[in-house]
Amino acid sequence: MITPTDEQRAAIEDELVSQAIVACAGSGKTTSAVRRVIEIRRRMQQRNGYVALLSYSNVAVDTFRAEYERLVRGLPELSNRVVIATVDSFVATNILLPHSHRLMGCTRRPFLVHGSEPWLEGFKVHNGSYPVPISSLAVSFEDNDFVYTDVSSYGAPKPIAHHVVAPIIEKLGKKGAYTHALARYWALRTLVEEKRLLKVLACRYPFILIDEAQDVGSVHGALIAMLEQAGVTVSLVGDPNQAIYEFADADGSFLRSFSSTASATRPLTENRRSVSQIVAVANALSSGNSKAIRKPPARKHGAYFLKYKPGQPRKLVDTFKAILSGHGYAEAEAAVLCRRRTMVESILGGAAQTGTGATEWLAQAAIYRDLRGDMAYAFECTVDGVLRLMEGLPDRLHSEILDSCPSATAKAIRRLIWQFLKRTDTGLPDSALRAKDEWHPQLKQRLPSLFEAIENVCTIRRCATWGNKFSKRGLGDGPLLQRDLVSEGSVGIRTTTVHKVKGEGIDAVLYIAKKSDLDRMLAGTGTEDGRIGYVAVTRAKDLLIVGIPANTAPPVISELEAKGFVAWS
Repeated sequence: MITPTDEQRAAIEDELVSQAIVACAGSGKTTSAVRRVIEIRRRMQQRNGYVALLSYSNVAVDTFRAEYERLVRGLPELSNRVVIATVDSFVATNILLPHSHRLMGCTRRPFLVHGSEPWLEGFKVHNGSYPVPISSLAVSFEDNDFVYTDVSSYGAPKPIAHHVVAPIIEKLGKKGAYTHALARYWALRTLVEEKRLLKVLACRYPFILIDEAQDVGSVHGALIAMLEQAGVTVSLVGDPNQAIYEFADADGSFLRSFSSTASATRPLTENRRSVSQIVAVANALSSGNSKAIRKPPARKHGAYFLKYKPGQPRKLVDTFKAILSGHGYAEAEAAVLCRRRTMVESILGGAAQTGTGATEWLAQAAIYRDLRGDMAYAFECTVDGVLRLMEGLPDRLHSEILDSCPSATAKAIRRLIWQFLKRTDTGLPDSALRAKDEWHPQLKQRLPSLFEAIENVCTIRRCATWGNKFSKRGLGDGPLLQRDLVSEGSVGIRTTTVHKVKGEGIDAVLYIAKKSDLDRMLAGTGTEDGRIGYVAVTRAKDLLIVGIPANTAPPVISELEAKGFVAWS
């Protein structure tokens, strides 16, 4: 059981006022946030109204709930009026789903679209050069007005004029559909136009505490400001140095601004996670003053750099595996982190030619199932692929199948697709088969059985031309999964992007940095890329190794050493 530090206790036991808890990496934000919520609820006694604890990831919410339930077992007198949820879920549950349909002009409950639904082809937005999917539209709020940006992967973010975007948003709204970005848009518009609702929310949630508050963007920031002005006591917990979602309009500025106006500012500077050498590096990168308070392990630990030849990251991973084995670390305790998904793909390997359209979605499903073991994403890909071969789809069917609370029909379809994905003998074939001559013909032979099963539970039907849509075009002659592109020595160790491990603590970390990544990490946390490097560093508990290009210049090596890194030997 974790005993709160003096800093944490001061934050937990503070008066019932707005707080800015600025916490360094590894400082025990979960411990502080959950105990603060319990303390607020205790002082409220049996007063009406809820205390809300919100965060930005489902993983964090699950952690909060488990910790909260553990702590309140011995407090039967405590009111259960506590809500723990993601920020997006809170906004959707309390504003968007019950109220925004009036503003959207739809006659049914709004629903989330994921962006890959075929019918969304009619809702593309033109960025001045070419049309982009509505799911690539980012929405921010500046100078009391909405600003729209194309953040698709086709190039640098491009602003899009209001008169271009507005008709598409309104058209989509009338169908009851929204993206994650448009959920925030509609929620803010709803609060602005329905003042009575704002007062109701302020009475229902007099205290709101938001974790990972460096991820608060401008639209959520405007929502929070409105709630605060309506009487809600708001507290934010976060670390501006870990703001790595600037592309999604979250750069830590809202937390920094809030810190200057909150009734109380409480720093958490004691790092429970990392050994002193790693904390020293983190301080040097962020100009911070964190203190390591845990004892170092007996096995080799610290912060190191290790050279690798550009274009050969898999060899570096194999070296890392040997280091782990030689110094008492299990592979399950370690992770390889990359700045970009392309680097992850180059390490894990995969398929060279996966086809197009529905074929590509199903090919990716087989690869993610067989190589990555990522059944959740494989399922999403299978759903996308199968539904592209069917017609008469209700607009919200795709969303309902992927939803945690689907309708009875969507639940039945989900069960059928899930079984199809899991069975390589009768369902989605093994990706080791030759793509064009084996994998594709087997799948084409098996799909009608799945179509028939789906048609027995609902009114949708396979397309009359589904066979033409499920083509071999773009498939290679060799195996779908190109095992020769996979380093067998690296399979089995977790390899992912920095964004995927935010909030975690990992015993041993290898962060593979390109020259630009290294330069920006060393430049500090003033840029998003610099903050991504900082987050990678601060995930490590005991052992941190930064992989650097073999041709890294001597002055950069000297700067690494000045920051506290040591050459691995």
